Amino acid sequence: MNRKHTGFSLVELMVVLAIAAIIATIAVPSFRSTLQNNRLASQANDFVATLHLARGEAVKQGRRTTVCVSDNQTSCSGTDWAKGWLAWADTNGDAAMQTSEIIRVHEALGGATLTSLEAVASIQYLPSGFLNIPAGSSRGFQLSASGCTGNEVRTITVIPTGRANISRSACP
Repeated sequence: MNRKHTGFSLVELMVVLAIAAIIATIAVPSFRSTLQNNRLASQANDFVATLHLARGEAVKQGRRTTVCVSDNQTSCSGTDWAKGWLAWADTNGDAAMQTSEIIRVHEALGGATLTSLEAVASIQYLPSGFLNIPAGSSRGFQLSASGCTGNEVRTITVIPTGRANISRSACP
């Protein structure tokens, strides 16, 4: 019996590997950008969800609630929003946060910066759900990743009525 062996030659395998390497070289940077963009969208949504929760709790409890910078995740401390934040409801009306009043804590953002456009360290909601700010003003935040490219900056704007929205803009 004469069996004929079929398969790939070494040259054919090397050509396939070279083509795969070229395709991977083209696809990986695009994939990195997609991952970074999705991470920023998720982080922006986390921040806005905390703002919505604080606003809802202010209305539900009829008390002031605050979202503030927290670099230790146990108290309002620091000035860098990227190190984390927390939301608390002033349930006893003393205008001072106790650990029992914390309603949400968010840890530090990895590889991203979140800055307040007005350099504020907290946002306070009134029992009506409105922001405790002068009429006609608003609060804004910018979220961007290190090595930002394209339209990956998220701008979060909180208007006096307490509603927050997210928009995309170009990297600086």
